[in-house]
Amino acid sequence: RRIDAGMDALSRVLEASQVLAAIMVFAMMLHITADVAVRLATSQGFPATVEIVSYYYMVGIAFLPVAYAEKVKAHITVEALTQGLKPAAQAVAMYIAWLLSIVVYGLLAYQTFLDAEKARRVGSFIYTQNVRIDIWPAYYFLPIGFGLMIIALVYRCVAVFWPEQDGLSSPRAEALVE
Repeated sequence: RRIDAGMDALSRVLEASQVLAAIMVFAMMLHITADVAVRLATSQGFPATVEIVSYYYMVGIAFLPVAYAEKVKAHITVEALTQGLKPAAQAVAMYIAWLLSIVVYGLLAYQTFLDAEKARRVGSFIYTQNVRIDIWPAYYFLPIGFGLMIIALVYRCVAVFWPEQDGLSSPRAEALVE
């Protein structure tokens, strides 16, 4: 039952990251539309729209839901080397890929967290059109997204041994326990 509770909690967090990214898409759409409307009406748009879109909306939209994509199996996979293997061998290859991915995402999370901390310490900002915009908070989108991906992959690696309880199950992973 613990794996069910873990899956429920992880699923809620991943859903929340997707919802937050969707809200950011909607907010970006409203922001840009309002900027265009104001620009057409007054010949001056909102200050720093491009910068806010670039530093906040786009980064959050791209990196926060990366683990949700893993949950719904939306990541691109290349099976050219494994398609001729038996299901059990494909499952082992998938498991190895998950383990390697945990290492890579771990390195990415670590480095981007260090970068975010440095940006926070120095108070990274941009100054455009006489407006100061702190950009250091946006640096945390990357380690959060990568951290969620690590959690999802670790969950997959553990849950493969209890496929009947796994809400993130993968058909190839189920072959590992057969």
